[in-house]
Amino acid sequence: MRNKRSSFVRGSAVLCALVGAIALTGCGKQVEVPTAHVGKVKTSQGFQDELKQPSTFRLPVNPMAPAHLVLTAVSDNMVEEPMTVFMPEDQLKLAFDVRGTFSISGAEERVNIIFDRLEAASTNDARIHQISFEKVYETYAQQIVRTTARHVITHYTIEHVLSNLDAVSQEIHAAVQAKLAETPIDATVLALANVDPPQVIIDAQEAAKKREIEIKEAEADKLVKLTEADAALEVARKQQEVDLVEAETQVLVNQKLAEGVTPAFVTQRMIKVMETLAASPNKVFIIDDEALKNPAMLMGITNNAFQPEPAATQQQEGK
Repeated sequence: MRNKRSSFVRGSAVLCALVGAIALTGCGKQVEVPTAHVGKVKTSQGFQDELKQPSTFRLPVNPMAPAHLVLTAVSDNMVEEPMTVFMPEDQLKLAFDVRGTFSISGAEERVNIIFDRLEAASTNDARIHQISFEKVYETYAQQIVRTTARHVITHYTIEHVLSNLDAVSQEIHAAVQAKLAETPIDATVLALANVDPPQVIIDAQEAAKKREIEIKEAEADKLVKLTEADAALEVARKQQEVDLVEAETQVLVNQKLAEGVTPAFVTQRMIKVMETLAASPNKVFIIDDEALKNPAMLMGITNNAFQPEPAATQQQEGK
């Protein structure tokens, strides 16, 4: 009986020594913190202080309360928040998306908030738990993003937002990032997208663009007509100059002719006319002094003189 008791005591001592040796050498389960993750070891006393970066190590051994590795992802994550906001200035609703790239902060004091306040979910490995990025974002950032975007955008009109998307996006990003400063989340990029104004705004913009195009076309047409009118005016002025030159020329011609028609010239011309008339047979002309002084009186005489004689008269003379 004494031998059996001794054997039991010796066996218990060996087992305790073995457990103690394992605990001292740290030969626990090997675990890994993957790339773009951080983790903390949780024991029966709570989380250890050290924030584990991507690496492989062994968990401490405690058969009565096994340790666990709790992970969270610190990689960049794309987030999209569809929103519809009532715009007070326009009395209309504006639909848009807020899209951004978010990640868990690299500051250890901010990351510790995640492990201290959020519950980790189980994984396929019983010794590894994980706090998802989605849970961190929904807890600390989602409401800030939505509230801040609504607050900023309602200060403007729809037209201003549409015309200044980059500026409004930057304003939202700066305001969101400032409010996230005390949380585990950072907003790397944040911008408006898929801005969908009401149809009445679209119609108004199309009408304004149409008027703008019509005004430009009218201005262009006006410029063409003015150019044509200027050209026509220039042609008219040139024609007027031509007409004046021709009129002045005619005046000069008439003046020269008037200067050349003297009484002696008229008398000379009349003598030649009378010589011509005298050559006509069977005609008698009686010309007084007045006719010689006024050549116009001789026009009828000369015209009659050169008219052909009637046929009957010609036949009688022939007999």
